[in-house]
Amino acid sequence: MGRLRILPAALLALWAPAAAAASASQIGIWTPALYALPPAPPGRPPSAALPPADRRGPLPPEAQCIAAILDAERAAGITDHLLLAMGFTEAGRRTERGLFTVWPWTVNSEGRSRYFTGRADAIAFVRDEQRRGVRSIDVGCLQINLKWHPDAFPDLDTAFDPVANARYAASFLGALQRDHGSLDTAIARYHSARSELGTAYRERVTGNRRWVAGALGYLETLAAGPRTAAPVWTKAELGQLAFLSGLVADGPARPLLPDARP
Repeated sequence: MGRLRILPAALLALWAPAAAAASASQIGIWTPALYALPPAPPGRPPSAALPPADRRGPLPPEAQCIAAILDAERAAGITDHLLLAMGFTEAGRRTERGLFTVWPWTVNSEGRSRYFTGRADAIAFVRDEQRRGVRSIDVGCLQINLKWHPDAFPDLDTAFDPVANARYAASFLGALQRDHGSLDTAIARYHSARSELGTAYRERVTGNRRWVAGALGYLETLAAGPRTAAPVWTKAELGQLAFLSGLVADGPARPLLPDARP
């Protein structure tokens, strides 16, 4: 209980309503569950408590991939948040505001990954690379390769749309599983047909599945977006998210992120 006395007042204000609803045995235990969304309906997964995409307002970049991937998982029947773990493996980052997330404006070209501040910057970079003759370019939340999936999207704007990107990734993963008869093989071949590369990728995804399971309260709170109509976090919301992100930052299952550049 000593920690309570040194917390900033803003965090105490955020903690108090949630703690009031917690059982007596939970008081004083630092857990993301205290900040999680309301419980899902009986018999439905926790992420079912999130509002559907068509009932959510515009989201900040930090929330867009997480929300889109959770929606795609529900629609495709993907369990254990496998696609979310793949998102962190493909385009995960920790932002300058301290938030672990899957970044929508991520591009990998010639084996080098980069994060961009917005969709327009990411698209401009891809077009420059294509003018240079580069064809193997991965884009968006789940890093869909434009060379091997030329018909996945009608244009680059759609390719960087988190909803379209996540839905295509879910469909592609399902097709791989049907073709190869094994989910483990499907995960590996999502990344590469070369056995050694695919196996290493699958192991990283497995590690991120463990992290996602422990961080789900934080991730669902992030995906729900700001409580205001504008896609901008309030200072209190950002403080809450940064606090939650910090709780899950350095545990035994820290997320395995790509080696990407700003």
